[in-house]
Amino acid sequence: MLVAGPLIMSGVPSHSAGLVQASFNPKDLPSDLHSSLIQNVPMIYSDQGKGDPVIVLPSYPFGTKVWADVAGRLSGSFRVIVIEPPGLRDPASMKGDYTSQHLLYLYRDFVKAMGFSTVNVMGEGEGGGMAVAFGHHFPENTSSVISINGFESVNWTEGFGGTLNMFQQAAFGGLGTLLSMGSDRYRDKPPSREEMEKWLVPITEEDQKKAVRDRFKAFASDIQESYILAMLPNFNRHLLLLGVENDQILLDEEKYVNRTRGQIRRVPVEFQVIPKAGHFAILDQPDKVANLVSTFLAKYPISGNAPRTN
Repeated sequence: MLVAGPLIMSGVPSHSAGLVQASFNPKDLPSDLHSSLIQNVPMIYSDQGKGDPVIVLPSYPFGTKVWADVAGRLSGSFRVIVIEPPGLRDPASMKGDYTSQHLLYLYRDFVKAMGFSTVNVMGEGEGGGMAVAFGHHFPENTSSVISINGFESVNWTEGFGGTLNMFQQAAFGGLGTLLSMGSDRYRDKPPSREEMEKWLVPITEEDQKKAVRDRFKAFASDIQESYILAMLPNFNRHLLLLGVENDQILLDEEKYVNRTRGQIRRVPVEFQVIPKAGHFAILDQPDKVANLVSTFLAKYPISGNAPRTN
């Protein structure tokens, strides 16, 4: 199976050595990525900075480097750990289970394996919705949540299937088209092949392609059943919602944001709009995203009190 980057022996924490399945070798990862075996699933991640931990939950099929600019800016004040979409390098380890519930427990056990009792959780799009779900399921492990153009309030009756289809097609070579719609930065000039290869986990084998399809099928089922939307009335963590001025992927973003804010009644919700940015604000305005996230998290250090609830 192909991996992103040359075969480099360093950069793998000792807790993952000798534990992975034969189909995946952590020694094949580039030096800026690490691996930890969670429930027999290799969890790939980047790790930089010091301070309160910020766990970034992934959106399929994007790899850790799509967050590189934001993570680099945050790493001066926080320890930023970006998780790669589980199962894309070793699909067999997932045993066909790409449900959000399975992923959330993988993320929770990963947090514990890293030695954290409480973390901040962040994501964009699909990952944003999953960050909200993580905070709901595991409030004892969550301090604050940041959702950037998150999918926590979408439902199937609003025609969200087309959006999921675009993301699925991006896994198989359609990233340029997706970014021309979802990024102000790349609207007129598509990203280079090198940039696209850097941002995506390499999808070359049939079992990897099936893994992507299985995840989007599972996520579509979640939306149809309002899996995340139904959690919002009981959500009680510090929450920052970041929207953008020009979202062409999450159409009617204002409606979704208002729904999230209206459904969450136990804690205040902070909301900011990022100007001059499309859906992929982490690419369009990494400085602005990092500044807003830093300002928000600085108000709620993990050593501080839990949020007040009504």
